[in-house]
Amino acid sequence: MPLPPLDIFEKMRGLFTPVTDIRRRVLIEVARMIQAERPPSHVEAIPYEIINKNTPTYRDCVFKERAVVRERVRLAFGLGLKEFGAHAPVLDDMAPAIVAAKVITEPLVSVIKIGCERCPEKSYIVSDCCMGCIAHPCVPVCPKKAVSMVRGKSFIDQSLCIRCGRCMQVCPYNAILYRERPCAAACGVNAIRSDVEGFADIDYSRCVSCGLCIVSCPFGAIAEKSEIVQIIRSLKEAADGGPPVWGEIAPSIAGQFGPLAKPGAIVAALGKLGFAGAVEVAYGADIAIGEEGARVAALCAERAAGRNAGFVGTSCCPAWALAARRNHPRLAENISNSWTPMVETAKKIKAADPRARVVFIGPCVAKKVECFHPAVAAMVDFVMTFEELAALFKAADIDPADTSSAADPDDATTAGRSYPVAGNVAAVILACARQVSSSIGDCPHQSADTLRDCLSVLKKIEDDEFDEKPLLVEGMACPYGCIGGPGTLAPLNRARAEVAAFAKRAPRAAPG
Repeated sequence: MPLPPLDIFEKMRGLFTPVTDIRRRVLIEVARMIQAERPPSHVEAIPYEIINKNTPTYRDCVFKERAVVRERVRLAFGLGLKEFGAHAPVLDDMAPAIVAAKVITEPLVSVIKIGCERCPEKSYIVSDCCMGCIAHPCVPVCPKKAVSMVRGKSFIDQSLCIRCGRCMQVCPYNAILYRERPCAAACGVNAIRSDVEGFADIDYSRCVSCGLCIVSCPFGAIAEKSEIVQIIRSLKEAADGGPPVWGEIAPSIAGQFGPLAKPGAIVAALGKLGFAGAVEVAYGADIAIGEEGARVAALCAERAAGRNAGFVGTSCCPAWALAARRNHPRLAENISNSWTPMVETAKKIKAADPRARVVFIGPCVAKKVECFHPAVAAMVDFVMTFEELAALFKAADIDPADTSSAADPDDATTAGRSYPVAGNVAAVILACARQVSSSIGDCPHQSADTLRDCLSVLKKIEDDEFDEKPLLVEGMACPYGCIGGPGTLAPLNRARAEVAAFAKRAPRAAPG
């Protein structure tokens, strides 16, 4: 039996590729530079440290390889790109970025066009597997006569092809292939297009900064701005008597740094970096469960009374919430306005110490955009992905597994810690709703992960295609939920198992 084809989201996840290596080495070298307080001029040496050969390894010339790395260094400092005639030394722009304050601005995710290979857009092509068979069913099945036999082989005229895929479906040798830009295939809001020269381009009126294009590009030509420089500067200020820096760790951190580095060990390792402490984001998830559980219970009561109830769209994923409001404005009022777990947890930290600087540590790139909202920015100072945290650990020569005896934090419940896995959010909210009202029976709900599936659910609601409209819709931008976020380190299946084990170790089963 042949293995089923891998989804676009699974093909490179959990694999350590040259693209992964370069991405992480840039972050590590930038972190080392700031931690060691090397002179600003050192920034120009980083591309040569990473691409240290005189002959090309990955691209057609070594100068291009270093140019791509240089743009990644800009992004690692939180700066915008400079390309196509706007090239300048990173040294010219970096001084304002070496501060203990927010620097990044929109757009967050960018295409490094010098690294883009101008991949072809959606098309069907004939491979060398074509046998030139007598039947050639690909020819008569084409509704636009785009397929013909040329020199004994099937040929597709791309100017006539409407990309229906019928030729591929009937080929007895599977010789016709579908190809698409990996970044565009991963984008659930159709924000990836081509510019006039054929380079990938992002339509920021559609983009919700989910970041899945970043980890789907096999050329490493898409990247996001980082805040590691500003976080390190904040930690240095804290060591000199400045505001303490607190971390808030997403529950999906379980398993991200290897099986020996349990969440408690990671908190201890954060202490070695200079963090004053860390609180579980699952604490905020417990608050959200209570609020949204009460809303779902109220909607169930309305429907039971014969009134036309709406639905609750969970808001824990900022990319899904933004995509829902943009693409289905008529349903926008149904998307919960309650603060995400990240914000609720930050409130707890700020209440205990108003001077504290708060760093969200999780799998999500979109959280960085969420922090551009003034109310959120007042609570959360910086956002760091697991990949960026790994770079800080590596630069400081800290191994979280060395503190494996540290106890797990105890801020949250099993329900709150279950949030990172798709389907669990709806499950725990419904459980809470049944605690609010024991008369609630079967409550129709929908769970979707990836933005394409999320928007499909909303379209079905808008078009009245469900036999029974859902009262709760859980949306997650990333595959399998937060554990599939672009800033993760662990393979998806291992991450799911580790989160489940971490949730079971919680001191309480559910909030309330």
